Amino acid sequence: MIFRNSLPAAVSQMGPRDAEFVYNESGGHLSHMVCAYFFDTTGHPLAEMTHDDAVRWITERFGYWPLFTSRLQRVPLDLDYPYWVPADFDVDDHVHVHRAPVAGWAPVRELLGRSLGEPMDLSRPPWELHVMTGVHGIDELPGNLTLIMLKTHHGAGDGLAIRDLTNLLFSGPPKPETKRAGSGLSSLDLIGRTVVGLPGQAIRFGRGLSVTKVAAETVREAEEAGELPTYSADRLPTRFNGVLGGDITIDFLTLDGADIKAIRAAVPDVTVNDIFLTVVAGALDAYLSEKGEKSASGLAAMVPRSMRQIAEWESANQLALLTVDLHTDVEDPVERLTLIRDSALMAKGRSSHPAVRRYGTRIETSPAALLRLTGLSRRLNKLDPSHKVIQNTTISNVPVSVDGNVFEGTPAVAVLGGQAPVDGDILRHFLIAARGGSLTLNVIVSRETMPDIEHYVELLRVGFTTLLQAVSDQNREVVER
Repeated sequence: MIFRNSLPAAVSQMGPRDAEFVYNESGGHLSHMVCAYFFDTTGHPLAEMTHDDAVRWITERFGYWPLFTSRLQRVPLDLDYPYWVPADFDVDDHVHVHRAPVAGWAPVRELLGRSLGEPMDLSRPPWELHVMTGVHGIDELPGNLTLIMLKTHHGAGDGLAIRDLTNLLFSGPPKPETKRAGSGLSSLDLIGRTVVGLPGQAIRFGRGLSVTKVAAETVREAEEAGELPTYSADRLPTRFNGVLGGDITIDFLTLDGADIKAIRAAVPDVTVNDIFLTVVAGALDAYLSEKGEKSASGLAAMVPRSMRQIAEWESANQLALLTVDLHTDVEDPVERLTLIRDSALMAKGRSSHPAVRRYGTRIETSPAALLRLTGLSRRLNKLDPSHKVIQNTTISNVPVSVDGNVFEGTPAVAVLGGQAPVDGDILRHFLIAARGGSLTLNVIVSRETMPDIEHYVELLRVGFTTLLQAVSDQNREVVER
């Protein structure tokens, strides 16, 4: 008899939260991330880095992540979750070295946008390494730079997991892979494990339904009693809630850390996230108003929250998705900031509520076939862009930083990153730590939906300046009293 826990040492099975990213993959719903570091290689030999150099560098660090040399092996009919198994692959196919053909941001934007828009081949290890040399002439990033970008599939880990990986790659010594014996599971072994495991899946699913049914009732009662905020698809869609189309583009702005601290000091209990939610709220409302498309129902954001300190999930992805009201009906930026602060606190409180967390475990007991059918249904039932939505955009704090990261002795000067837009969520914002306490806000969007991303970035900059000025004026009024 084959026992499900007797897997070879080099083989592991995906959990349901991770497998969902595989099952949901489609042309309008790509599930990968990019993390791009810029290193100042002025006068350094790596300014002329070759393909062989890049292959050597990443190969010497395969020991930091088993998925560098693993691939997915799916179960027939997806009757059980996929397995990570040792892969026979050519590293050259995963490493790409480019030379910036012109100065400025354009070649970087083109590389990042193309990488975000191209699906990953999950028949091989779930990563790509892109290097671009000769990057220069970017106003906010002076010097002669080399870009190192790691592209990974979301099924292999969330932003925190990739942060931990890149910190090791760019701060630790070389760590070659210890040779792992074995290969994929045989068809007989795979089928045997699946058949043996099906009764257990059914039992777990039944128990899970009982638990989540009680949890759902508790959540409903708490909502009716006003103890929990209620979220429903009651927002009017915007142009950014339709079907994804066209090329992906990216832009960014970096804001001074001292200014951010000044706002936090002036408005009690606000977080950095609250500030950027407020800035995005103002810019997005202004952009849509300029297009004659101001939302009559107001806007809301999807805000991922790490649950690592709150719950114990056996998953490479440990995120809860919050809904935060952006209060775009409020004109005063300081008042809007305080309201967003309160809405974010309520959303965090909801995600931490024991009944909400229990209800969220329904995916952990869902059979693989059910998750697969859900993903198939998503692809077959095309998004109706006229339907009301829960959120209008994504605003995420990506926990990567340049601090302590070096590439062959050269310091990191900036990092950009994020996920590809998807159907229904075409405009995404990612907040990343920059040098000296500053923060960088990345904007990723379909060029077809936002042909003037540069203007939108300027609206973000103006929104931040307006908020900073409003805080300063408020402080002055307090002093004068």
